[in-house]
Amino acid sequence: MSTNQVHRILRSATLALWLGAVFVTVSIARDINVRALAPLEQVKVIYLDKAKGIGPRFRFASAPPELSSPCASSISVNVNDGNFVDYPGERTLEEFRSKAAAAPLNPNQAGISPAQAPYTLKGEGQISNAMCINIFTGANARGFCTGTVAGQSYTTIYNFDPVACLYDNVAVGRSLEKRLLIDNDYEHEPELDCATKLKQFVADIDDVLAGRPHNILQVFDALDRHFPLHGCSVDVVSSIMKTSKYFQSISQNGPKMHVFVLNSDAPHIEGVEVSFALTDTGDSELPGAGWSPVSSP
Repeated sequence: MSTNQVHRILRSATLALWLGAVFVTVSIARDINVRALAPLEQVKVIYLDKAKGIGPRFRFASAPPELSSPCASSISVNVNDGNFVDYPGERTLEEFRSKAAAAPLNPNQAGISPAQAPYTLKGEGQISNAMCINIFTGANARGFCTGTVAGQSYTTIYNFDPVACLYDNVAVGRSLEKRLLIDNDYEHEPELDCATKLKQFVADIDDVLAGRPHNILQVFDALDRHFPLHGCSVDVVSSIMKTSKYFQSISQNGPKMHVFVLNSDAPHIEGVEVSFALTDTGDSELPGAGWSPVSSP
């Protein structure tokens, strides 16, 4: 069985056992400046949706002194914005900690917990209890845990194999705490108003689309630089979006949401469609982009 297949089994089992709810993300986007101390290092990924609060990802390149090699290699980490937790059914850190508040098992109890039965391992201080399951028992025992570390305007979310880590959630959390240095200087920067941010976005996205990008991630990067938007009115957004040379349409999706679309398609040239929604509360939702079909002259 491949590593990817095992990861899919672990995540599917966790989803099914802990409510099986649809995961909902929150729309917050900040640049979190994170520095990892060796042997923890940042993982290069194709795309992280910062507009949904998902921050940089980290793994151990080798085992630190306080963790075994099998434990360190099982750990994966995300540092997310705000109190956003990437966990099924648990939208915020408070919800996660509430769900994980069940009486934790000690290592001996956790080691004999039946396969597929959820349990918790104790936390300490800013390290939450971890929510866990044993996927396999016996000679090939293996499990999957998720824990969190609460920070000031950020949340560290980590996964690990409890068997490899000797059912010691606190040791994993402490190791991450001392190796992730996080700068929240952005908190002192004033939030730009909606009109200013949107004008900057239109200028930026027009430049990106004019360059006929071959990589859709260039477009997502532009979205990440300017979204989310707050405190917007439909009239202001409509007026500014119409100044884009690639403006295509405004439509309604139900009584409380307007959808704005830009499109760079041209005859015989594959274009890019960029869209986002604006709710009746003045907040942006679902900024996205994709290739548009080649149009005929």
